This record gives sequence, C-alpha cells and structure tokens, in this order.
Amino acid sequence: MKNLLGELYKPKGLAYETAKAVLETEDVYGCNVAWGCTNACAYCYVPRFTRRRRDACEVRLPQKPPAELVKHQLERYWRFHWGVKGVFLSFLTDPFLPQVKESTEQLISMLLDQGVTVATCSKLNFSNFYVRHGMTIVSLDREFQEKFEPNTLPINLRIADLEHCKGMKEYVWISMEPYPPSGIYKQRLEDLLEELNFVDLIIYGMWNYDKRARTEEARKEYAENIQVLTDFCKSNNIRLHVKSDTLKFIAREK
Repeated sequence: MKNLLGELYKPKGLAYETAKAVLETEDVYGCNVAWGCTNACAYCYVPRFTRRRRDACEVRLPQKPPAELVKHQLERYWRFHWGVKGVFLSFLTDPFLPQVKESTEQLISMLLDQGVTVATCSKLNFSNFYVRHGMTIVSLDREFQEKFEPNTLPINLRIADLEHCKGMKEYVWISMEPYPPSGIYKQRLEDLLEELNFVDLIIYGMWNYDKRARTEEARKEYAENIQVLTDFCKSNNIRLHVKSDTLKFIAREK
C-alpha cells in the first residue's frame, strides 16, 4: 500500500519498528494526517523526508479529511478480510498541531468506533481519547528545548499530560529518541528517568544526522545508557524498546 497523505499505509524500517513496539502487534499501519511540522525541532527527519526547509514550517494537508479517506479504505478492504488492528499517528507531522488537531480527533474517533487500536506521538497538548498516548521527551532542561524544540509544549506540561492520562487508566509511552550524547548536550539520564517512572513503555534511540553522535565516546555512552534504562525499566515494570540501529551502533567493533 502506498504512503498517501491522509490514508493508511504500511510503515517500513524504523518507523514500522516504532509502531510495532507501541501497538504490540505485527499488523500495524500508519496514517500521516499532514506532511510537515511547525514544531521546528532541530533533530527532526521530516524536513529531509519531505524536502522542505526546516525554517519554512510548511504544513501540507490532504485534500479530504483523513477520517473520510481512511473510512473508505476500511470499507473497501474489509470486504476481503483485510482487517486493521493498529494505526500509528503519525510519522510526518505532529498529529495535534493546531491546523490538524480537529481532523486528527475525527480520525481517532472513527478508528475507535471500528475497534482499531490507535497510538499517537506528539510534543503538544493532546485530546483525551482511549489511545496509546506518546510524548517525545529527551531532556528536562529548558535550555535544551529552546535550542532544539523551540515551538513545542514545555517538558513539564508534557509530563503532566501523560500523568493525567495514566491517572485515567490510559496507556502512556515515551519516545526517548533521538537521545543526545554528551558531545551534543550534556545531561544525566537518571534525572530524566526519575520523572518517568509511571509510563508503560519507553522507546530509546540515538541522535540523527550528526557525526558527534557517531564517535567512539558516544558509542560507549549509548551502551551505558541502555544498561541504565534496562535496570530502570525492570525495576519499574516498564516495557523498553531500544531501536535496532542504536543496538547495531553500540555493537560495532572498535
């Protein structure tokens, strides 16, 4: 299935790996409710993928509401016992940007009515749905956010939103990806983890597109971090998924 804007598609590679880990099923689909993002995160892969300037902050919307497009797909393919178990929103934008939030909510409602499990990943305020709520959180520091995530919700408010959902017995998870090595931003992983002992899942991955994250020092640091994460998650009954490219990097020969 092609990756069409506003429609279901089969994610591949690291995107599939993330969706599979969050939704806990092999049968996962993605849906991009838009292309492009105004969060302007310095480490984001979306500008590379969409061939847009990071400072342009352009958002391209589908011609029809995603709920309408996806419903048509489901009605068409379910006649042939195709079925959809889980949908991830989304890899090419923040699904709760102001200009797409309403259409995202409509899509979530439609999917839930069809009995589909939905996962979201955001850095903004999200609506309280019975979905697998995810937030990208790789640092607690305001300095980090101002430098690398200028247009996003403050970290303390992201954590507060997740804690609220957890208190409502909903599933919450953290994308700790891309995590910066000390050569890019120095911090204590343990300080961050102390604030996240309530989540159901942590996904951890290395920093993107920067040679400072590919040094021998960074490799050793990532290996140490994974051990810290493993011990922490085991002690707090949290699922941990370390991305495969990160595992390959730390396993490389010197």
